[in-house]
Amino acid sequence: MSYADNHTAIDAEGFYLAAFGVDGVLEGEGYWNHNDLSKRWLMLCEELIAEKGVNFDHQWTGPLSKIRTKMTSANGACICTFFVVDRTVSSVLLLRGIEPRSELEVSMMFVESLRASPLVAAASDSSEPFADAALIVKRPLMIVVPFPDPVVSDESYDLVRELSLHLASAFMRAEI
Repeated sequence: MSYADNHTAIDAEGFYLAAFGVDGVLEGEGYWNHNDLSKRWLMLCEELIAEKGVNFDHQWTGPLSKIRTKMTSANGACICTFFVVDRTVSSVLLLRGIEPRSELEVSMMFVESLRASPLVAAASDSSEPFADAALIVKRPLMIVVPFPDPVVSDESYDLVRELSLHLASAFMRAEI
C-alpha cells in the first residue's frame, strides 16, 4: 500500500492523537474534533501562529506565564516542545499529511531526539523506543510524549495538555 493510499482522507473536522509514555510505548490513540475545543484558546493559538509563523520560541503571558513553547516546522510537519519554568514537560509531533518526505525527516528527528533523552533511556526496556510512531499512518496526527517531573504541578501539566491540543488544532488548520 502506498503513502497516498494510507493518507488520502486528511480530516478537516479534527485530528488523530497518539500518546506515548516516556518509555517509548504507545499508551493510547484517539481523535479530537476541532469544534470540541475552546474557541477562546483556539483563537489565542491561531493568533500566535499568525503573528510568529510556525517556527518560534514563545513565552506565554498571564495565567500561562510559566509555560514556554518552542515550535519548529517544515512543510506541514512540526515538533513542539513545552516547558514549565524551563523544565521539559511535553514533546509533540504534528503531521498534517501534506509532504511525505518532510514528515519522514521530521518524524525521524523527533524520535531520535526522544531516544537521546536520559529520561527515556532510563525508562525504556526497548532498544528502539517509539518505533510504533512510524507505524501510525492516520493524518492529520498529533503524537504526544509527556515527561513526568515531580517539580511540575498537576495544574501546570493540565494547562500544557490543553494548550498543546489547541496549538495542534491551530497548526493543522493554518494556511502555511
